[in-house]
Amino acid sequence: MFFTWVRGSVVPLSCVVHSGTTKPEVARPVFRPVIFMILFAALLAVSSSPRATEIRNSEFSTGADAAGNVWLIYTGTTLAPFGDIHQNGLRLRFVGAYGHYGYEAISRTFEPTHFAAKVHAGDALIGYLWRLDPIILKLFAGAGFSSHEIRPIDQNNYVQGPEVGIKLVVELWYNLGEQGFASLDVAWSQAHNTRSARSRIGYEVWPDLFVGPEAGLNLDRQADYKVYQEAMDYRTRPIDYGRIGTFARYAWDGGEVSASVGLVGDFRQEKAAYGTVSWIKQF
Repeated sequence: MFFTWVRGSVVPLSCVVHSGTTKPEVARPVFRPVIFMILFAALLAVSSSPRATEIRNSEFSTGADAAGNVWLIYTGTTLAPFGDIHQNGLRLRFVGAYGHYGYEAISRTFEPTHFAAKVHAGDALIGYLWRLDPIILKLFAGAGFSSHEIRPIDQNNYVQGPEVGIKLVVELWYNLGEQGFASLDVAWSQAHNTRSARSRIGYEVWPDLFVGPEAGLNLDRQADYKVYQEAMDYRTRPIDYGRIGTFARYAWDGGEVSASVGLVGDFRQEKAAYGTVSWIKQF
C-alpha cells in the first residue's frame, strides 16, 4: 500500500548561528549523526502525539518481507486530497517495491540450474473509501508495473521481463467492537497475471496491541503453469504461493507497526519460514 513525504525543511547544522558575541561555529561532523537522531526522535514523538482537531490527509507506509529464498522492500503513500484519511472520500495511492529471489529448476536437459531474479514493481491507483460501520471498504483501480529480471534466462518461466497493465484492489475492514478486527485484502494485476490475497483476524490482548492468525495467497502466470503442468519434469520449484502464520499489530492515533511470522510454500512440497514488518504513519 508503497515514496517518502516530509513536511517542512531541514537546515544543515553548519548554517546554525549561535547567539552572543562569539563567531558562528560549524558543528563537528562526528556529532552530526547523534544530533540528527535526537532531532528526528523528537520530531517523531511530537508528530505522533494525539491532536483532537488535527485532520490527516496522507498516509505513508513502508515495510519488508523475507523468506528462505526471497526478500522484498516497499514504500508508498495514500492521499485523501479532499478530506481526512479516515473519512469517506477519494483516494490516490502510489507504491514502489524492489526485491530478489532465487530458485532451482530442472532444464530440458534434465540438469538442475540455479536462477537468481530481481523484481521491480510499482502501482499508481485511484480509489474511494466508504465507512459503512462496522465495515470499511476501499476500492482502487489504476496501472500496475512488474518486472522480473532472471539470470540466466529461464526458458521455462512464464514470468520474465517488464509488463504493465490494469490493477484492481479491494480492501475490507470489519470492526469487532472493542474485541478486535477482521480484514481481507485482494488484488489483481494484468502484469504477469499477478494475484494476491491476505486475511487477518486480530484480538486486543493489551491496550492498542492486537494479535491473531493470518493467511495469504500469491499467484502469477508461473504459478498457474506449475499447478496445471505439475507432471513436467522441468517445471519450476515453488517460490511463494500460500502463507499461514500469526501477527502482532500495535496501533496508536496516527500510525501503527506490525510484524508477522509463519510458513510459506505450496504446502505440497517445499515450505519455508517467512517474516514481515511494516510501519504506517498518517500526516
